[in-house]
Amino acid sequence: MKTTPDPALDGITHINIYSAGRTELGQELSHFRRRPIVHPMLGHFDSNEGLWYWTSRRDDRLRHLSGFQAKQLGRSLPKVVELPEDEFQHIINLGNEAKLNTYPQIKQALIESVLPLTHYYAKAYNGVMTVKAPTGSEWILAFFEQVRLEHNPAADITNIKFLQQAMARRDADTSLQGSLF
Repeated sequence: MKTTPDPALDGITHINIYSAGRTELGQELSHFRRRPIVHPMLGHFDSNEGLWYWTSRRDDRLRHLSGFQAKQLGRSLPKVVELPEDEFQHIINLGNEAKLNTYPQIKQALIESVLPLTHYYAKAYNGVMTVKAPTGSEWILAFFEQVRLEHNPAADITNIKFLQQAMARRDADTSLQGSLF
């Protein structure tokens, strides 16, 4: 079980990949950031957030949006395509790879980092900091960890290990199907 990170320690004990994170690297790796890419399968997008929603909405206006505008439009549109989870993840990580290849300074900063990568939202409401860590982003974090690990063996690989353990549990559960024990 993961603990909720302290936003005040972003950049000290971890890197929050979030548009409002405290580190430049966390902000740059965010899908919200306007960093135009050419996806190897799907073409031009102004941000990975636009790509995220385009995969299921197929509205080309999403190609030219970033940040909250991409999210807002994407959420307002009906899904017209439902991709299998592994295919969706592959497409998004190709977009992440395109971003790193298009902006080598971001890739270099990622490679040089060693802190655990995480993703959470931190917002103050009425003077009280609220932290929300959505589940299911480990596969994106694991992608960035894998890129970094290829060049920096000292880097944290918490999310890679988390996914490996989850897959092992899933495989173990599958192998027991039909068993009496």
